[in-house]
Amino acid sequence: MRKLLSLLAFVAVLVMGAPVFAQSEPIHVKVGPTSSSITLSTDGGLMKNGSPVGSSFNATASNVSETDVFSSTAGYISIGGKPYRGSVRFVKSGGQLKSVNIVDVDDYIRGVLPKEIGTTTPIEALKVQAVVSRSFAYANWNKFAKYGYNLDDSSASQAYAGMSVESPMTDRAVAETKDQILYYQGEVANTIFHATSGGETEAIEEVWGGNPSPYLKAIKDPYSLNTRHATWEATLSSADIRRAFPSVGEPTSLEVSERSSTGRIKSMAVVGTSGREVVTGNQFRMKLGPIKVKSANFGTEARSRGVEKPLTVITSTGIRPYAKVRIISAAGIRTGNADSVIRANGLESASAQTATYNDVMPIRGSITLKGTGYGHGVGLSQYGAIEMAKAGKDYRAILSFYYPGTELR
Repeated sequence: MRKLLSLLAFVAVLVMGAPVFAQSEPIHVKVGPTSSSITLSTDGGLMKNGSPVGSSFNATASNVSETDVFSSTAGYISIGGKPYRGSVRFVKSGGQLKSVNIVDVDDYIRGVLPKEIGTTTPIEALKVQAVVSRSFAYANWNKFAKYGYNLDDSSASQAYAGMSVESPMTDRAVAETKDQILYYQGEVANTIFHATSGGETEAIEEVWGGNPSPYLKAIKDPYSLNTRHATWEATLSSADIRRAFPSVGEPTSLEVSERSSTGRIKSMAVVGTSGREVVTGNQFRMKLGPIKVKSANFGTEARSRGVEKPLTVITSTGIRPYAKVRIISAAGIRTGNADSVIRANGLESASAQTATYNDVMPIRGSITLKGTGYGHGVGLSQYGAIEMAKAGKDYRAILSFYYPGTELR
């Protein structure tokens, strides 16, 4: 009865859309495909609302209700053969069912980390991802409230695969950061993340519009300059582009009208024989496939950014132009490298600038794009975090670097 009352309270909160959560409450995650029938199984006794139903149950829209909760004495249930900790309920969609895993947040995170950052990366990077994924879950608690659950198991939320991917190293990272969440001015930080910035992260408003966020701003990221996927190439055929943008006819060019300060495309046009369609760089990559077009910072020719004024820094012997001398860095006096340095007018990275690209890109049967970074570029760079961990930075320092001004507690 307690579980049923808790579920009814959860559903009521979803319906009202209240942006609240209790940190001790389980999270409701939509998992697996929507189907007309879904088989539940377990090595222990399977129960429906506390009553035994055997070791397996074939759920359909006709034999379950949305308030039914399935649990197991084994502590887990397999949904279509895939094991998940916690319990299961269903959301109806016409004559089909969506499976919802009801699971403690840290057990949820145990099934997220291996999918999002792997199992063999340095422990400090794994701890970063544990805090980031936990904070992201709480910050986006009601993301899919109108559908009857908190999050799903896709990249629209965070990749989640339940017990089948858990590992000792990622479990350790979850345990060593237990209950730790990032906050900004008293509210849970929306810890957005991506694979690699390629050398500079992006401000959130440049990707999705809306108001800027002080902790999701563009920063120089020297740790991501030489990571995997820091640069990439992708060849698109005219047919690929025509399928994604049928209204333009035979595509003839891509034309960029605006880039952000980091070089990522804010506005561009796909031009063809029948017209043009204006999209953001992020919309373009989503339509062509975000695995192929890895970021919105691309062109067909890489170009160096304009020469900047020499970086003036406070060195161990006084103020002088930066030239790989011993400097006063954020980490103390050391030989100049990719650290932030204290210059005459504040703290800044001493790293090299990333490249930018041409804005008019002709299409002649196909087009080969050259780009920088992987993902939208906002918040944590996962590969950058790995490099920082390899360089000896702990997870607190890494979180502070990518989410400036936040507080871990």
